[in-house]
Amino acid sequence: MKFFNKTSVIMALMLLFVVGCNKAETAQKGVENINAQAVQDLISNNKGKVVLVNFWATWCPPCRAEIPELVELRKKFSDDELVMIGVSVDAEPGAVTKFLADGNEFNYPVYFADQDVSSFFRIQSIPRTMLYDGNGKRVFDKEGSYPGAMFENYIKKLLKDR
Repeated sequence: MKFFNKTSVIMALMLLFVVGCNKAETAQKGVENINAQAVQDLISNNKGKVVLVNFWATWCPPCRAEIPELVELRKKFSDDELVMIGVSVDAEPGAVTKFLADGNEFNYPVYFADQDVSSFFRIQSIPRTMLYDGNGKRVFDKEGSYPGAMFENYIKKLLKDR
């Protein structure tokens, strides 16, 4: 009987942990590679949602300054409304892993760009952010750092129009 009670308590605590996690707590800790096709698939597989893709690098001061605004932006929309990913164009994935290990936190998935990503998306300057509407159409594509409030307003408009 004692074993059953301990098991029940452990199972209940595990369930509370899983249910209690929010987006900020569930951001991935490791960095996976992503190729251009996978980015396109992510966009096309999320019809009905706004998709934000942010290209950045750990060595880029404007990119680093933009991350907290993007983290706050992510908190303002549900998973049914917004999908966000960060795609690092660093020279090697170890730079991103170190950046995360140094306490830089994301509440959205971060990937390391395969070699074909920069050429496919014609990345010439970072940060670069692309927004896709609920139909998968690119509606925003700009280089440079932008305030989170601007993205928030744009996303709200896209969600209203869907």
